Amino acid sequence: MRPTSNIFDTAARYCIYTVIFLAPWLHGAEQTWEQLFCSAVIFMAVVLVLAGKRPSLLPGKQAVWIIGLFGLWLVYCAFYLLPLPLDLIAALSPANSGITDSASPVRTHLTVYWQASFLALCKYSALVALFIVVITVFQGSDRMRQLAWVLVTSSGATAVYSQLNFLTHGQFEIVSAIPPWDFSWQEGIRGTFSYKNQYALYLVMNICITVGLLADALLQRRKHRNISWTPVAILVIVLGLLLITLLNTSSRGALLSLLLGGGMTGLLLVRRNRSLTTRLFNKKVIAASVVALVVATAGFTQSSIYERFTSEKMADNGRAMLWQTAADVLVDYPVTGSGPGTYPYIQHQYKPLLLGNSQMSKRAHNDYLETLATHGVLGAALLLLPLFLLTITLLSTSLTATSAGLLMGCQAAILAYLIQAAFDVNAGVFLLPVLFILLLGTGWNIVRQSRQQIC
Repeated sequence: MRPTSNIFDTAARYCIYTVIFLAPWLHGAEQTWEQLFCSAVIFMAVVLVLAGKRPSLLPGKQAVWIIGLFGLWLVYCAFYLLPLPLDLIAALSPANSGITDSASPVRTHLTVYWQASFLALCKYSALVALFIVVITVFQGSDRMRQLAWVLVTSSGATAVYSQLNFLTHGQFEIVSAIPPWDFSWQEGIRGTFSYKNQYALYLVMNICITVGLLADALLQRRKHRNISWTPVAILVIVLGLLLITLLNTSSRGALLSLLLGGGMTGLLLVRRNRSLTTRLFNKKVIAASVVALVVATAGFTQSSIYERFTSEKMADNGRAMLWQTAADVLVDYPVTGSGPGTYPYIQHQYKPLLLGNSQMSKRAHNDYLETLATHGVLGAALLLLPLFLLTITLLSTSLTATSAGLLMGCQAAILAYLIQAAFDVNAGVFLLPVLFILLLGTGWNIVRQSRQQIC
């Protein structure tokens, strides 16, 4: 059944496209005003969806449960902003019980920094709103492919910009890094972001989507010989450009995440479809794979990542101390954490002197540990539950009647994000969580559409 649409849905989709195109050029939405701007556009999209007076806002009971779980997490985050009696604070967060509100000496909040938690709640609400928009107005293969093409086009534009500056030593730079990030373009391409590792993950997720679109385009070309080669050619060019740019970011973690995410997705595909094994291991495929491996190896040895691997090997750059700092915060705030968004403001009380006062040391460089430190065990569980259910649903299917390539692209991108989150700070820029939710919602739509076709 073709999904219904109206002018409000179309306007909502263009609001999301606006965020996709503009956010990369706003340092990936790193600064507070950039994050609030993107959040406001997403909220505008939700208002437009509601104005469309759809017969049913959420598609299916599972969506209602997922949104309900996200809503419970948001209510929990809002609880940090409420003034509470000191005896309740002492019971929930003993380390925070000595901090009082200047307006009322007998009342305080669960969070150690109210403004930071308020801003975090605004961003979290926008991400939940984004998921609602995606599963509501991007139903249907054509709309999901359109969304994927917008993502690929946007990332391709940043890659062109990056290569121009890499080759000319920054002569075309129009988006300067936010201090103290001041690495030269030759030390590692950072694109339109400030921190190159975050830009590298942005590239990785879009590489996965590009490969997925390319696979679907080749499958369509195989079924219908009269289809133009133009989309295939464009995707091959963009894919090559994104890969070259990634290799010159000098981000070891991003490359590892891409390889692991793509490998795990491929293993899931082969495990569920054993007949593919004989198709993949024929002479043509093996020969093409050998040629591709040789070309990739030659390119890798000339890249910034190779230089960093040879010079630094797998040095953690102080991450072990950063992780221990987050663990120390969690020890003091085990149940409810220090408050959403407060980690940069509390970490200095716990980190060793060896870490200094650098920008890097303000984050845990492990989003799981940082979430535990700021949300506590209770809040982290409330957040991880809906994300776990969505990820399991996304990975439950490999082949679908339509958009199978895009589905596997979403799977690889989500897995790469989750892997990178174990040793970097994905949540430091708002665009990466936005992209994560976009692809979770898109993958969920594809799986749901596939199950409806089977029924």
